[in-house]
Amino acid sequence: MKIISRLALAAFVALLMAACSGNDTTYQYKTQYLPIQLVGSEKWSILDINSGEVVAKDAFNSAPSPIVDGMFYVMNSEGSYDYYDIAAPTQPVAGHFGSVTSFSDDGVAVASRIGGSLCVINRKGEVVKELPKDVSQCSMFARGMAAFQNDNGSWGYINVSGDTIIPANFQNINLFLYDDYAVVVDENQPNDSIMNFSVINKNGKVMFTAGSNEFQPVQPYYINGVLPVVKGDTIVCLNADGKEVPNPVDDKQQVEKGGYADLSRTPSGDYIVFKNKKAGMVDKNNHVLIPVEHDNLIDINGERLIAVDGDVFHIVDRSGKAVGNVKFSNAHVSEDNPYAARGFIDTDLAAAAMMMMFDETTCCGANASTTLMDMNSMVGTDARMYVGNNTLILPQGPYTIQYVFDREVATANADSTSAEFNYDARVKCVIMSLNVKHCPANTEPTIVNKVEGRLGTKGFVLARDGIFCSDYLTALTLGYDKGIVSGIYYMHFNESVPQSKNKRS
Repeated sequence: MKIISRLALAAFVALLMAACSGNDTTYQYKTQYLPIQLVGSEKWSILDINSGEVVAKDAFNSAPSPIVDGMFYVMNSEGSYDYYDIAAPTQPVAGHFGSVTSFSDDGVAVASRIGGSLCVINRKGEVVKELPKDVSQCSMFARGMAAFQNDNGSWGYINVSGDTIIPANFQNINLFLYDDYAVVVDENQPNDSIMNFSVINKNGKVMFTAGSNEFQPVQPYYINGVLPVVKGDTIVCLNADGKEVPNPVDDKQQVEKGGYADLSRTPSGDYIVFKNKKAGMVDKNNHVLIPVEHDNLIDINGERLIAVDGDVFHIVDRSGKAVGNVKFSNAHVSEDNPYAARGFIDTDLAAAAMMMMFDETTCCGANASTTLMDMNSMVGTDARMYVGNNTLILPQGPYTIQYVFDREVATANADSTSAEFNYDARVKCVIMSLNVKHCPANTEPTIVNKVEGRLGTKGFVLARDGIFCSDYLTALTLGYDKGIVSGIYYMHFNESVPQSKNKRS
Protein backbone atom coordinates (compact mmCIF):
# COMPACT_ATOMS: atom_id res chain seq x y z
CA MET A 1 0.00 0.00 0.00
CA LYS A 2 2.90 2.37 -0.66
CA ILE A 3 0.88 4.79 -2.81
CA ILE A 4 -1.85 5.18 -0.23
CA SER A 5 0.54 5.83 2.64
CA ARG A 6 2.45 8.42 0.60
CA LEU A 7 -0.69 10.35 -0.24
CA ALA A 8 -2.40 10.08 3.12
CA LEU A 9 -1.31 13.55 4.21
CA ALA A 10 -3.40 15.20 1.50
CA ALA A 11 -6.51 13.35 2.66
CA PHE A 12 -6.62 15.37 5.88
CA VAL A 13 -7.60 18.59 4.07
CA ALA A 14 -11.23 17.88 5.03
CA LEU A 15 -10.35 18.14 8.72
CA LEU A 16 -9.32 21.80 8.73
CA MET A 17 -10.93 22.64 12.03
CA ALA A 18 -10.05 19.48 13.94
CA ALA A 19 -8.23 19.25 17.25
CA CYS A 20 -6.02 22.31 17.86
CA SER A 21 -7.92 24.92 15.85
CA GLY A 22 -9.62 27.92 17.09
CA ASN A 23 -9.56 31.72 17.29
CA ASP A 24 -10.70 34.48 14.96
CA THR A 25 -7.44 34.23 12.99
CA THR A 26 -8.31 30.70 11.88
CA TYR A 27 -10.88 31.69 9.29
CA GLN A 28 -9.41 31.07 5.86
CA TYR A 29 -10.95 34.39 4.95
CA LYS A 30 -13.63 36.60 6.43
CA THR A 31 -16.45 37.74 4.19
CA GLN A 32 -19.31 40.19 4.27
CA TYR A 33 -21.18 38.55 1.40
CA LEU A 34 -22.79 35.16 0.87
CA PRO A 35 -23.95 33.52 -2.40
CA ILE A 36 -27.48 32.19 -1.84
CA GLN A 37 -30.51 30.78 -3.63
CA LEU A 38 -33.67 32.51 -2.49
CA VAL A 39 -36.59 30.30 -1.55
CA GLY A 40 -38.39 29.25 -4.73
CA SER A 41 -35.60 30.37 -7.09
CA GLU A 42 -33.11 28.30 -9.08
CA LYS A 43 -30.89 31.31 -9.74
CA TRP A 44 -28.18 32.62 -7.43
CA SER A 45 -28.16 35.88 -5.55
CA ILE A 46 -25.67 37.60 -3.23
CA LEU A 47 -26.59 38.54 0.33
CA ASP A 48 -24.88 41.20 2.44
CA ILE A 49 -24.78 39.35 5.76
CA ASN A 50 -24.02 42.53 7.73
CA SER A 51 -27.14 44.38 6.60
CA GLY A 52 -29.27 41.36 5.65
CA GLU A 53 -30.00 42.88 2.22
CA VAL A 54 -29.75 41.18 -1.18
CA VAL A 55 -27.27 43.09 -3.38
CA ALA A 56 -27.60 40.99 -6.56
CA LYS A 57 -30.97 39.26 -6.84
CA ASP A 58 -31.26 36.21 -9.13
CA ALA A 59 -28.24 37.47 -11.07
CA PHE A 60 -26.45 34.18 -11.82
CA ASN A 61 -27.30 30.77 -13.24
CA SER A 62 -24.29 29.18 -11.50
CA ALA A 63 -23.17 29.55 -7.90
CA PRO A 64 -20.73 32.43 -7.32
CA SER A 65 -17.53 31.50 -5.52
CA PRO A 66 -16.89 32.71 -1.97
CA ILE A 67 -16.48 36.49 -2.07
CA VAL A 68 -13.01 37.40 -0.79
CA ASP A 69 -11.81 41.00 -0.62
CA GLY A 70 -14.84 41.90 -2.70
CA MET A 71 -13.90 39.61 -5.62
CA PHE A 72 -15.57 36.42 -6.86
CA TYR A 73 -15.93 34.28 -9.97
CA VAL A 74 -18.90 32.59 -11.67
CA MET A 75 -19.03 29.94 -14.39
CA ASN A 76 -20.62 31.34 -17.55
CA SER A 77 -22.80 29.60 -20.15
CA GLU A 78 -19.70 28.53 -22.12
CA GLY A 79 -18.29 26.65 -19.13
CA SER A 80 -15.45 29.15 -18.57
CA TYR A 81 -15.19 31.62 -15.68
CA ASP A 82 -15.75 35.35 -15.28
CA TYR A 83 -14.50 37.50 -12.39
CA TYR A 84 -16.69 40.11 -10.69
CA ASP A 85 -16.21 42.91 -8.17
CA ILE A 86 -18.91 43.26 -5.50
CA ALA A 87 -18.87 47.02 -6.16
CA ALA A 88 -20.66 46.27 -9.47
CA PRO A 89 -21.77 42.67 -8.86
CA THR A 90 -23.42 41.97 -12.22
CA GLN A 91 -20.72 43.36 -14.53
CA PRO A 92 -17.72 41.07 -15.23
CA VAL A 93 -14.32 42.61 -14.56
CA ALA A 94 -12.55 40.02 -16.71
CA GLY A 95 -13.69 36.79 -18.26
CA HIS A 96 -13.41 33.62 -20.30
CA PHE A 97 -10.78 32.01 -18.11
CA GLY A 98 -10.57 28.24 -18.42
CA SER A 99 -9.36 27.73 -14.86
CA VAL A 100 -9.35 30.05 -11.85
CA THR A 101 -8.78 30.40 -8.11
CA SER A 102 -10.44 32.77 -5.69
CA PHE A 103 -8.81 36.07 -4.93
CA SER A 104 -7.09 36.42 -1.57
CA ASP A 105 -6.70 39.30 0.84
CA ASP A 106 -3.46 39.99 -1.07
CA GLY A 107 -5.53 41.25 -4.02
CA VAL A 108 -4.35 38.61 -6.53
CA ALA A 109 -5.57 35.32 -7.97
CA VAL A 110 -4.28 32.65 -10.36
CA ALA A 111 -6.00 31.93 -13.68
CA SER A 112 -5.41 30.58 -17.16
CA ARG A 113 -7.18 30.85 -20.50
CA ILE A 114 -7.91 27.77 -22.60
CA GLY A 115 -4.67 26.92 -24.37
CA GLY A 116 -2.67 29.41 -22.28
CA SER A 117 -0.24 29.40 -19.38
CA LEU A 118 -1.10 30.13 -15.79
CA CYS A 119 -0.90 33.78 -14.74
CA VAL A 120 -1.05 35.78 -11.54
CA ILE A 121 -3.73 38.44 -12.10
CA ASN A 122 -4.84 41.54 -10.20
CA ARG A 123 -8.36 42.79 -9.37
CA LYS A 124 -8.73 44.31 -12.85
CA GLY A 125 -7.96 40.99 -14.51
CA GLU A 126 -4.56 42.29 -15.64
CA VAL A 127 -1.62 39.90 -15.79
CA VAL A 128 0.86 40.53 -12.98
CA LYS A 129 3.11 37.75 -14.24
CA GLU A 130 2.82 34.78 -16.57
CA LEU A 131 4.13 31.68 -14.82
CA PRO A 132 6.64 29.39 -16.58
CA LYS A 133 5.09 27.04 -19.13
CA ASP A 134 6.14 23.98 -17.12
CA VAL A 135 3.92 25.04 -14.19
CA SER A 136 0.93 22.73 -14.51
CA GLN A 137 -1.15 23.94 -11.56
CA CYS A 138 -1.06 26.59 -8.88
CA SER A 139 -3.07 27.22 -5.73
CA MET A 140 -4.90 30.29 -4.56
CA PHE A 141 -2.80 32.69 -2.49
CA ALA A 142 -2.77 32.58 1.29
CA ARG A 143 -0.62 34.82 3.47
CA GLY A 144 1.23 36.04 0.39
CA MET A 145 2.21 32.57 -0.88
CA ALA A 146 0.80 30.08 -3.41
CA ALA A 147 1.79 26.47 -4.04
CA PHE A 148 2.70 25.40 -7.58
CA GLN A 149 3.43 22.07 -9.29
CA ASN A 150 5.66 21.59 -12.32
CA ASP A 151 5.58 18.96 -15.07
CA ASN A 152 7.90 16.73 -13.04
CA GLY A 153 5.25 16.51 -10.33
CA SER A 154 7.32 18.49 -7.83
CA TRP A 155 5.92 21.29 -5.68
CA GLY A 156 7.20 24.70 -4.59
CA TYR A 157 5.92 28.19 -3.67
CA ILE A 158 5.61 31.58 -5.38
CA ASN A 159 4.90 35.05 -3.97
CA VAL A 160 2.23 37.54 -5.09
CA SER A 161 4.57 38.86 -7.79
CA GLY A 162 4.73 35.39 -9.34
CA ASP A 163 8.37 34.86 -8.36
CA THR A 164 9.54 31.49 -7.08
CA ILE A 165 10.37 31.85 -3.39
CA ILE A 166 10.78 28.18 -2.44
CA PRO A 167 11.94 25.88 -5.30
CA ALA A 168 9.92 22.85 -6.38
CA ASN A 169 11.71 20.20 -4.35
CA PHE A 170 8.77 18.54 -2.61
CA GLN A 171 6.52 15.55 -3.26
CA ASN A 172 3.55 17.13 -1.46
CA ILE A 173 3.02 20.52 0.14
CA ASN A 174 0.26 22.49 1.86
CA LEU A 175 -0.60 26.16 2.01
CA PHE A 176 0.50 28.71 4.57
CA LEU A 177 -3.19 28.99 5.27
CA TYR A 178 -3.50 30.07 8.90
CA ASP A 179 0.09 30.51 10.05
CA ASP A 180 3.60 31.19 8.75
CA TYR A 181 4.48 27.48 8.75
CA ALA A 182 3.56 24.76 6.27
CA VAL A 183 3.69 20.95 6.24
CA VAL A 184 5.62 19.44 3.30
CA VAL A 185 6.69 15.98 2.17
CA ASP A 186 10.18 15.70 0.72
CA GLU A 187 10.66 13.86 -2.58
CA ASN A 188 13.38 11.61 -1.20
CA GLN A 189 11.64 9.23 1.17
CA PRO A 190 14.01 6.69 2.75
CA ASN A 191 11.50 3.96 3.42
CA ASP A 192 8.32 2.50 1.92
CA SER A 193 6.40 2.15 5.17
CA ILE A 194 7.25 5.48 6.85
CA MET A 195 6.32 8.87 5.43
CA ASN A 196 8.61 11.63 6.64
CA PHE A 197 7.13 15.12 6.70
CA SER A 198 8.76 18.43 7.49
CA VAL A 199 7.58 21.80 8.69
CA ILE A 200 9.03 24.83 6.90
CA ASN A 201 8.71 28.57 7.33
CA LYS A 202 7.96 31.07 4.55
CA ASN A 203 11.64 31.28 3.66
CA GLY A 204 11.80 27.53 3.10
CA LYS A 205 13.79 26.84 6.26
CA VAL A 206 13.10 23.35 7.69
CA MET A 207 11.95 23.78 11.29
CA PHE A 208 11.80 20.06 12.06
CA THR A 209 11.22 16.68 10.39
CA ALA A 210 9.18 13.77 11.77
CA GLY A 211 8.02 10.37 10.57
CA SER A 212 4.62 8.69 10.42
CA ASN A 213 6.00 5.98 12.73
CA GLU A 214 5.91 8.62 15.47
CA PHE A 215 3.30 11.19 14.40
CA GLN A 216 0.37 11.21 11.94
CA PRO A 217 -0.84 14.74 11.08
CA VAL A 218 -4.53 15.18 11.86
CA GLN A 219 -4.70 18.05 9.39
CA PRO A 220 -1.97 19.65 7.29
CA TYR A 221 -2.09 23.20 8.62
CA TYR A 222 -0.52 25.07 11.49
CA ILE A 223 -3.24 26.91 13.40
CA ASN A 224 -2.58 29.09 16.45
CA GLY A 225 1.08 28.15 16.26
CA VAL A 226 0.55 24.39 16.59
CA LEU A 227 0.13 21.31 14.41
CA PRO A 228 -2.24 18.61 15.73
CA VAL A 229 -0.91 15.07 15.24
CA VAL A 230 -1.84 11.58 16.33
CA LYS A 231 0.70 10.02 18.66
CA GLY A 232 -0.23 6.46 19.54
CA ASP A 233 -3.90 6.66 20.47
CA THR A 234 -4.00 10.33 21.41
CA ILE A 235 -3.88 13.72 19.69
CA VAL A 236 -1.06 16.03 20.72
CA CYS A 237 0.04 19.45 19.45
CA LEU A 238 3.49 20.30 18.09
CA ASN A 239 4.93 23.80 18.03
CA ALA A 240 7.22 25.14 15.30
CA ASP A 241 10.21 23.46 16.93
CA GLY A 242 8.51 20.05 16.88
CA LYS A 243 8.03 20.06 20.65
CA GLU A 244 4.83 18.78 22.24
CA VAL A 245 2.89 21.66 23.79
CA PRO A 246 -0.53 22.05 25.42
CA ASN A 247 -3.50 22.57 23.14
CA PRO A 248 -3.87 26.39 23.04
CA VAL A 249 -7.65 26.16 22.58
CA ASP A 250 -8.45 23.34 25.00
CA ASP A 251 -11.19 25.29 26.76
CA LYS A 252 -14.29 23.13 26.41
CA GLN A 253 -14.33 21.79 29.98
CA GLN A 254 -17.18 24.03 31.10
CA VAL A 255 -19.14 23.35 27.91
CA GLU A 256 -18.88 19.61 28.36
CA LYS A 257 -20.67 19.97 31.71
CA GLY A 258 -23.78 21.02 29.77
CA GLY A 259 -24.56 17.43 28.85
CA TYR A 260 -24.87 18.12 25.14
CA ALA A 261 -25.20 15.30 22.63
CA ASP A 262 -22.53 16.94 20.50
CA LEU A 263 -20.46 20.12 20.38
CA SER A 264 -17.99 21.72 17.98
CA ARG A 265 -15.74 24.73 18.44
CA THR A 266 -16.08 27.62 16.01
CA PRO A 267 -12.98 29.47 14.80
CA SER A 268 -14.01 32.47 16.93
CA GLY A 269 -13.92 30.36 20.10
CA ASP A 270 -17.59 29.71 20.76
CA TYR A 271 -19.27 26.30 20.67
CA ILE A 272 -22.16 25.11 18.55
CA VAL A 273 -23.96 22.55 20.68
CA PHE A 274 -26.70 19.98 20.09
CA LYS A 275 -29.37 18.65 22.40
CA ASN A 276 -32.54 16.77 21.43
CA LYS A 277 -31.49 17.13 17.76
CA LYS A 278 -31.55 20.93 18.01
CA ALA A 279 -28.61 23.34 17.76
CA GLY A 280 -27.59 26.41 19.73
CA MET A 281 -24.40 28.27 20.62
CA VAL A 282 -22.61 28.88 23.92
CA ASP A 283 -19.34 30.54 24.85
CA LYS A 284 -16.43 28.67 26.44
CA ASN A 285 -17.96 29.26 29.89
CA ASN A 286 -21.20 27.61 28.75
CA HIS A 287 -23.11 30.89 28.78
CA VAL A 288 -25.90 30.64 26.24
CA LEU A 289 -25.48 32.91 23.22
CA ILE A 290 -28.10 31.33 20.95
CA PRO A 291 -30.76 29.07 22.50
CA VAL A 292 -30.83 25.43 21.43
CA GLU A 293 -33.80 25.77 19.06
CA HIS A 294 -32.52 25.55 15.49
CA ASP A 295 -32.03 22.49 13.29
CA ASN A 296 -28.44 23.60 12.66
CA LEU A 297 -26.12 26.59 12.93
CA ILE A 298 -23.22 27.35 10.56
CA ASP A 299 -20.65 29.94 11.61
CA ILE A 300 -19.68 32.22 8.70
CA ASN A 301 -17.29 34.83 10.05
CA GLY A 302 -17.54 34.97 13.83
CA GLU A 303 -20.24 37.65 13.81
CA ARG A 304 -22.84 36.04 11.59
CA LEU A 305 -24.25 32.53 11.36
CA ILE A 306 -26.61 30.66 9.09
CA ALA A 307 -29.56 29.34 11.08
CA VAL A 308 -31.24 26.29 9.53
CA ASP A 309 -34.88 25.59 10.31
CA GLY A 310 -36.40 22.87 8.18
CA ASP A 311 -35.63 23.64 4.55
CA VAL A 312 -35.23 27.37 5.14
CA PHE A 313 -32.02 29.26 6.01
CA HIS A 314 -31.64 32.76 7.44
CA ILE A 315 -28.89 34.92 8.96
CA VAL A 316 -28.56 35.55 12.70
CA ASP A 317 -25.98 37.39 14.80
CA ARG A 318 -24.06 35.95 17.79
CA SER A 319 -27.06 36.55 20.05
CA GLY A 320 -29.40 34.68 17.72
CA LYS A 321 -31.17 37.85 16.56
CA ALA A 322 -32.30 37.74 12.92
CA VAL A 323 -30.30 39.93 10.53
CA GLY A 324 -32.80 41.13 7.91
CA ASN A 325 -35.71 38.96 6.81
CA VAL A 326 -34.27 37.19 3.75
CA LYS A 327 -35.04 33.46 3.59
CA PHE A 328 -33.00 31.19 1.37
CA SER A 329 -32.87 27.51 0.51
CA ASN A 330 -29.17 27.12 -0.33
CA ALA A 331 -25.87 28.86 0.34
CA HIS A 332 -22.41 28.49 -1.15
CA VAL A 333 -19.79 28.65 1.59
CA SER A 334 -17.10 26.27 0.30
CA GLU A 335 -14.21 26.83 -2.10
CA ASP A 336 -14.66 25.16 -5.51
CA ASN A 337 -11.28 25.85 -7.09
CA PRO A 338 -8.40 26.05 -4.61
CA TYR A 339 -6.09 25.22 -7.56
CA ALA A 340 -6.02 26.55 -11.10
CA ALA A 341 -4.67 24.42 -13.94
CA ARG A 342 -2.71 25.42 -17.01
CA GLY A 343 -4.85 25.86 -20.14
CA PHE A 344 -3.21 22.99 -22.01
CA ILE A 345 -1.99 19.52 -21.19
CA ASP A 346 0.48 17.07 -22.70
CA THR A 347 -1.91 14.29 -23.69
CA ASP A 348 0.93 11.75 -23.92
CA LEU A 349 1.93 12.48 -20.32
CA ALA A 350 -1.70 12.43 -19.16
CA ALA A 351 -2.26 9.03 -20.77
CA ALA A 352 1.02 7.69 -19.38
CA ALA A 353 0.14 8.94 -15.90
CA MET A 354 -3.13 7.02 -15.92
CA MET A 355 -1.41 3.90 -17.26
CA MET A 356 1.05 4.01 -14.34
CA MET A 357 -1.78 3.81 -11.82
CA PHE A 358 -2.86 0.24 -12.52
CA ASP A 359 -1.87 -3.24 -13.65
CA GLU A 360 -3.84 -6.49 -14.01
CA THR A 361 -4.49 -6.85 -10.28
CA THR A 362 -4.01 -3.46 -8.61
CA CYS A 363 -5.09 0.16 -9.08
CA CYS A 364 -3.72 3.05 -7.03
CA GLY A 365 -2.56 0.68 -4.30
CA ALA A 366 -5.86 -1.20 -3.98
CA ASN A 367 -6.79 -4.69 -5.15
CA ALA A 368 -9.73 -7.10 -4.87
CA SER A 369 -8.96 -7.90 -1.22
CA THR A 370 -8.38 -4.32 -0.03
CA THR A 371 -10.69 -3.19 2.76
CA LEU A 372 -11.12 0.06 4.65
CA MET A 373 -8.93 -1.40 7.40
CA ASP A 374 -6.03 -1.47 4.92
CA MET A 375 -6.65 2.21 4.16
CA ASN A 376 -7.45 3.52 7.63
CA SER A 377 -4.68 6.12 7.41
CA MET A 378 -6.85 7.95 4.85
CA VAL A 379 -9.73 8.63 7.23
CA GLY A 380 -9.88 10.90 10.23
CA THR A 381 -10.86 10.00 13.75
CA ASP A 382 -14.52 11.06 13.53
CA ALA A 383 -16.57 8.40 11.72
CA ARG A 384 -19.59 10.72 11.58
CA MET A 385 -17.95 12.62 8.71
CA TYR A 386 -18.29 9.53 6.50
CA VAL A 387 -21.85 8.39 7.26
CA GLY A 388 -23.80 7.90 4.04
CA ASN A 389 -20.63 8.00 1.93
CA ASN A 390 -19.08 4.97 0.24
CA THR A 391 -16.14 6.83 -1.30
CA LEU A 392 -12.72 8.07 -0.20
CA ILE A 393 -11.17 10.78 -2.37
CA LEU A 394 -7.61 12.08 -2.66
CA PRO A 395 -5.46 13.75 -5.32
CA GLN A 396 -2.65 12.07 -7.21
CA GLY A 397 -0.92 14.74 -9.23
CA PRO A 398 -3.50 16.31 -11.56
CA TYR A 399 -5.77 13.27 -11.19
CA THR A 400 -8.44 12.78 -8.55
CA ILE A 401 -8.63 9.24 -7.19
CA GLN A 402 -11.88 7.87 -5.75
CA TYR A 403 -11.89 4.57 -3.90
CA VAL A 404 -15.47 3.27 -4.07
CA PHE A 405 -16.47 0.68 -1.45
CA ASP A 406 -19.22 -1.92 -1.52
CA ARG A 407 -20.97 -0.23 1.41
CA GLU A 408 -20.88 2.95 3.47
CA VAL A 409 -17.52 3.87 4.94
CA ALA A 410 -19.24 4.49 8.29
CA THR A 411 -22.63 3.77 9.84
CA ALA A 412 -24.42 5.96 12.37
CA ASN A 413 -25.29 4.44 15.71
CA ALA A 414 -28.87 4.35 16.94
CA ASP A 415 -28.60 7.70 18.76
CA SER A 416 -27.26 9.41 15.58
CA THR A 417 -24.65 11.26 17.66
CA SER A 418 -21.87 8.75 17.00
CA ALA A 419 -20.81 6.40 14.25
CA GLU A 420 -18.52 3.46 13.57
CA PHE A 421 -16.25 2.77 10.62
CA ASN A 422 -17.06 -0.28 8.51
CA TYR A 423 -13.51 -1.53 8.39
CA ASP A 424 -14.51 -4.67 6.46
CA ALA A 425 -15.94 -2.60 3.58
CA ARG A 426 -14.26 -3.76 0.35
CA VAL A 427 -12.97 -1.58 -2.49
CA LYS A 428 -15.07 -2.53 -5.51
CA CYS A 429 -13.68 -0.01 -7.98
CA VAL A 430 -11.27 2.91 -8.30
CA ILE A 431 -12.13 6.00 -10.35
CA MET A 432 -9.24 7.96 -11.89
CA SER A 433 -10.56 11.31 -13.16
CA LEU A 434 -8.87 14.25 -14.82
CA ASN A 435 -10.50 17.65 -15.28
CA VAL A 436 -9.55 19.07 -18.70
CA LYS A 437 -12.36 21.61 -19.06
CA HIS A 438 -9.67 24.29 -19.16
CA CYS A 439 -8.06 22.65 -22.23
CA PRO A 440 -9.05 22.56 -25.93
CA ALA A 441 -12.17 20.50 -26.68
CA ASN A 442 -10.33 17.64 -28.40
CA THR A 443 -8.30 16.85 -25.26
CA GLU A 444 -10.65 14.22 -23.79
CA PRO A 445 -10.96 11.92 -26.82
CA THR A 446 -7.23 12.23 -27.50
CA ILE A 447 -6.31 11.04 -23.99
CA VAL A 448 -8.84 8.20 -24.02
CA ASN A 449 -7.73 6.99 -27.45
CA LYS A 450 -4.10 6.95 -26.32
CA VAL A 451 -4.90 4.98 -23.17
CA GLU A 452 -7.09 2.48 -25.04
CA GLY A 453 -4.33 1.97 -27.60
CA ARG A 454 -1.87 1.03 -24.87
CA LEU A 455 -4.06 -1.24 -22.71
CA GLY A 456 -2.67 -4.37 -24.35
CA THR A 457 0.70 -3.63 -22.76
CA LYS A 458 -1.03 -3.91 -19.37
CA GLY A 459 -2.76 -7.20 -20.20
CA PHE A 460 -6.21 -5.74 -20.92
CA VAL A 461 -8.20 -6.61 -24.05
CA LEU A 462 -11.56 -5.36 -25.29
CA ALA A 463 -14.24 -7.74 -24.06
CA ARG A 464 -17.50 -5.97 -24.93
CA ASP A 465 -19.19 -2.59 -25.08
CA GLY A 466 -16.11 -0.54 -24.21
CA ILE A 467 -15.12 -2.80 -21.30
CA PHE A 468 -11.55 -4.05 -21.23
CA CYS A 469 -10.79 -7.21 -19.25
CA SER A 470 -7.63 -8.87 -17.91
CA ASP A 471 -6.82 -12.54 -17.36
CA TYR A 472 -7.39 -11.86 -13.65
CA LEU A 473 -10.98 -10.76 -14.42
CA THR A 474 -10.35 -7.17 -13.41
CA ALA A 475 -11.85 -4.64 -15.82
CA LEU A 476 -11.29 -1.09 -17.02
CA THR A 477 -13.65 1.34 -18.73
CA LEU A 478 -12.83 4.76 -20.17
CA GLY A 479 -15.01 7.74 -20.97
CA TYR A 480 -15.52 11.48 -20.70
CA ASP A 481 -18.32 13.92 -20.03
CA LYS A 482 -18.45 17.70 -19.47
CA GLY A 483 -14.67 17.99 -19.75
CA ILE A 484 -13.87 15.20 -17.26
CA VAL A 485 -11.87 12.15 -18.41
CA SER A 486 -12.52 9.05 -16.30
CA GLY A 487 -10.94 5.63 -16.07
CA ILE A 488 -12.84 3.22 -13.82
CA TYR A 489 -10.97 0.14 -12.64
CA TYR A 490 -13.25 -2.68 -11.43
CA MET A 491 -11.97 -5.39 -9.15
CA HIS A 492 -14.44 -7.85 -10.73
CA PHE A 493 -15.39 -7.88 -14.39
CA ASN A 494 -19.01 -8.84 -13.66
CA GLU A 495 -19.49 -5.53 -11.79
CA SER A 496 -18.22 -3.36 -14.66
CA VAL A 497 -20.36 -0.92 -16.60
CA PRO A 498 -19.33 0.89 -19.80
CA GLN A 499 -18.91 4.67 -19.76
CA SER A 500 -20.30 7.26 -22.13
CA LYS A 501 -18.12 9.49 -24.31
CA ASN A 502 -19.74 12.89 -24.57
CA LYS A 503 -17.87 15.67 -26.32
CA ARG A 504 -18.15 19.23 -25.10
CA SER A 505 -20.52 21.40 -27.08
